[in-house]
Amino acid sequence: MRDFFALAKACVRVYFLRRKFPLSVVYSNVVVDSYSILNQNSVLFKEVTLLNSSLGAYSYIQSGSVVSNAEIGPFCSIASQVNIGLANHPMHMVSSSPVFYDNSQPLPKFLIDKRVYTETLPRTTIGADVWIGQGALVKAGVNVGVGAVIGAGSVVTKDVAPYTIAAGNPCKPIRLRFTEDIVTRLVASEWWMLSEQQLEELAPLFVDPVKLLGVLEQLK
Repeated sequence: MRDFFALAKACVRVYFLRRKFPLSVVYSNVVVDSYSILNQNSVLFKEVTLLNSSLGAYSYIQSGSVVSNAEIGPFCSIASQVNIGLANHPMHMVSSSPVFYDNSQPLPKFLIDKRVYTETLPRTTIGADVWIGQGALVKAGVNVGVGAVIGAGSVVTKDVAPYTIAAGNPCKPIRLRFTEDIVTRLVASEWWMLSEQQLEELAPLFVDPVKLLGVLEQLK
């Protein structure tokens, strides 16, 4: 009976999310708090948790990922089991266990009767058109630049520059996706800010950055 009520509650939650964000796609067992925003044509796959965060247009988050206090730009591809906005535990106390400092967490028993340690997490920013591979972990407050690629299983503790391929634990830059000149021009173009109609017209040129930039720079 308990499983039935849990399933019913989850279904109702998803129903209201779909009503609230009719231009997005929301799959089952998704959790989105009241402080979060889904922009048009964004997708949340099964069992995604989105807390105090914004998901840009045409961006998607695959199954089992958790996003906390983050701003995710448009056209981002977030793989499964990714965790964005990782919090810290206190290092100055005798124990790092929450049972000694934060009774608001979902644990069965605490050894204190009030919260004695709080931390305001810095906002994490994921720029437009970022691809984050499966199982990557992104520390709170990190800024991942436009067009960057984060390898699967990476642990991102520092900012990643635009159009940089980065991977590892700790995550380190490997190379730029394009030449420095092309990267500078792509960032300056802000193509992700164009209207849907403009992007539809330009879409055939996305196979060639140089041709696309030639057209975009004439438009300015």
